[in-house]
Amino acid sequence: MSDSLTMAGDFTVGLPHLDFHTLSEDFALGHSMDCHWKMLANSLGLKASNWFDRKGDRMYAAAIYLSTWFDLEHPVGEDDECRVNSEMLAVRKPHALSTTRFLVNDTCRAEVRILTSFVKRNRAGSNKKLSVTRDIWLEEDFGGSRIDEILENHHQAKSMPDLGKTYGTTEINRAMDFNAADLFYFKNFVRIGKAMEWRQNRGSAPQLNVSRECYYYGNADDGEMIKTRVAREKAGGQTSHHTADGKRIFLSSWTAQDLANEAPD
Repeated sequence: MSDSLTMAGDFTVGLPHLDFHTLSEDFALGHSMDCHWKMLANSLGLKASNWFDRKGDRMYAAAIYLSTWFDLEHPVGEDDECRVNSEMLAVRKPHALSTTRFLVNDTCRAEVRILTSFVKRNRAGSNKKLSVTRDIWLEEDFGGSRIDEILENHHQAKSMPDLGKTYGTTEINRAMDFNAADLFYFKNFVRIGKAMEWRQNRGSAPQLNVSRECYYYGNADDGEMIKTRVAREKAGGQTSHHTADGKRIFLSSWTAQDLANEAPD
């Protein structure tokens, strides 16, 4: 693995980094993807704004899988000094798998793993017509078995049945939900799902996720209506998003933990 595929940094934890209990999942996802893209940019020797394939089409590193883990017993708090270590665990072009770990006092308190694939648009203005591309990325492949395992799980999860019932419908909003690539941003799939999980659990003991695995199967255009289904057992469950035509574009399996010091609404 080349030195371009690791990075580290530090920050002092403030309120923008936190939810009501620990490091915000939304912040952790966005920061981890930022590190992932920076390592890819270092690997390609190009700023992300200059990722064009040989046909002149803009390339993007799109999430197809992610996992999260949070140590809820030892939450991250305001004024903590947080060390962030990121590295690529595997490359099998056009795929890249990274890990980003958030450490306080040299102890990991949260970890995010992201698998991306380089993609480009097949049709201008559409978020649903994407194709894989790789032809300008010359990084040596390594750790390919890790990626193969995730891709196999991704394929198998596609046929898993939907559980639970619909807890809400969300109109996808370009101003709120898209990134600068004009795509429904990967962490907003999780944000909307998490909001519906909280709605489903309202009135019971508050829970946050200890772990989450997410598989992405599509994207959405501005103004589309996304239905979210949630199923919960005592310590975990499943969340999925569907477009109006019934296509499942996102599937998340997760574990959760009661927050003993928090009173229910």
